[in-house]
Amino acid sequence: MSASWMEEAPSEGRFALEKTAKFAVFSMKDPSSKSEKKDSTSGPKIKAEKEMTEKLPAGIEIGMPSTKRRDYMIEIEKKVQEAWSASGAFEADAEPGRRKFMVTFPYPYMNGRLHLGHAFSLTKAEFTAGYKRLQGYNVLFPFGFHCTGMPIQAAANKLKYEVNTYGDPPAFPDNDDTPSEKKKIHNDSTQAQIAALAKKGKGKKAKVQSKSAGTAYQWDALVKMDIPESQISAFADPRKWLSYFPPLGVSDLKVFGASIDWRRSFITTDINAYYDSFVRWQFRRLKEAQKINFGKRANVYSVKD
Repeated sequence: MSASWMEEAPSEGRFALEKTAKFAVFSMKDPSSKSEKKDSTSGPKIKAEKEMTEKLPAGIEIGMPSTKRRDYMIEIEKKVQEAWSASGAFEADAEPGRRKFMVTFPYPYMNGRLHLGHAFSLTKAEFTAGYKRLQGYNVLFPFGFHCTGMPIQAAANKLKYEVNTYGDPPAFPDNDDTPSEKKKIHNDSTQAQIAALAKKGKGKKAKVQSKSAGTAYQWDALVKMDIPESQISAFADPRKWLSYFPPLGVSDLKVFGASIDWRRSFITTDINAYYDSFVRWQFRRLKEAQKINFGKRANVYSVKD
């Protein structure tokens, strides 16, 4: 028995095999159309195309690639993902006697949206989970979102300062008013960091370059994330980050097609009492085993805080 979404599969004759010097690829075709030889660069057809082109909106050209195949595949993708969700395809419950396998992913930090790097790294866990399911394992794939630590708090503090100093919405000073000497010091510092990291690999060097080319103000960084300006000042409260970005991460991963048991998704910090108690239990056990100890140590800090 085939699933309902399979009934809309393309009928025979909708695909054609096209060959190039190195590749053979399938492409969509109209069964009712007949193959035609390409017209010359002159003639009634070319004249008609030129006249039609002049009437088209800016950026649209005759002969532009069609998105029909992409749109068709996206329709199938949505229907399959809805079927997964309705059937609980990736929900794993205890089954005594059955082989079990658990895979997880380092919690992405929630000071912004997920990006292509997360998707690339996630594929390793995703492919492993799928392979183990094909081998008959009962696979558990939970997912957590990292909200602990200073980056979110620091970003919230920075935004709070900007709103208190420049208003809501803020009227930032013109960048051209920045003293040239201050700009020079910043540029020299950035170049020094890049030079120091050049020996450690291109990845770290590129990360420094991207950060140095980033937005100076936290407000602008949030604007670039497509957050409405009427909501941005609320991010001065660090708890806003915890309620805003994790749900977006869930929706993005569902669209990605990740085979995660979303009943077992969570965020960190003491807002999640269950996870907080788990971390406390870990530290108590480590202390009892004399694996950790409490004491003073050197640390960096901000005089503003």
